[in-house]
Amino acid sequence: MILEETRDNVKIITLNHPNKHNPFNQALENAVKAALKNANSDPEVNAIVVYGGKGCSFSAGGDFNEVKNLSGGADVERWIDRVIDLYEAVLHINKPTVAAVDGYAIGMGFQFALMFDYRIMANGARFVMPELKHGIGCSVGAAILTFTHGYNLMKDIIFKCQELDENFCLSHHIVNEKVEPHQLLERAFAQAKELAAYPYAALSKTKQSTNRSFLELLEKTRIESKEVHKAAFGARDAQKHFHHILGNKY
Repeated sequence: MILEETRDNVKIITLNHPNKHNPFNQALENAVKAALKNANSDPEVNAIVVYGGKGCSFSAGGDFNEVKNLSGGADVERWIDRVIDLYEAVLHINKPTVAAVDGYAIGMGFQFALMFDYRIMANGARFVMPELKHGIGCSVGAAILTFTHGYNLMKDIIFKCQELDENFCLSHHIVNEKVEPHQLLERAFAQAKELAAYPYAALSKTKQSTNRSFLELLEKTRIESKEVHKAAFGARDAQKHFHHILGNKY
């Protein structure tokens, strides 16, 4: 589900789902979490880049082939735990992290990208958080965006459900910079190398300090979001959307 490369002490983790849009299923989540944990403990790794792959999306969000089966009970609680655990796996990294975003970053993919220290976006890529118009709760996304970018921008993004281009994302600090698609991975690698040159003790302890309140927020929304998503999936509006997207595969 992933490809790994270590180049000049930078670990490059490439999402490698059979679907080029890299939807997050349990197998991909587990592979990413394990790779992040291993890279964090590896003394030969000084920074981490996560990339969707050439010609692929960073992540189109939750895998509908799994999410379509959620009924609004304990299965939803387990799914929310998986989502929060994935995000926290990034925040627990003591080394610099860089997200290289091409294609789409939708829902979970958008939120996952916001966990990284630095985000680089390819021109033509799109961020979007469309959950509400599809009958899916967006309490996790709302909590994250409020923390990272403020209440008013959060409301604008989650209620409009619109695709956000590179100019919007750069001007609103959703990403740190934009580049041409063919430059994306090399620019992410160069930025990771630059951050990796900082003295480790100062950087790692600062990250632990600044991420502590973010982790506390995720634990709070873990509890609240289980109720939000149980109600949403129980209403079965989301299932209509899954049926529309998946067709006979539903």
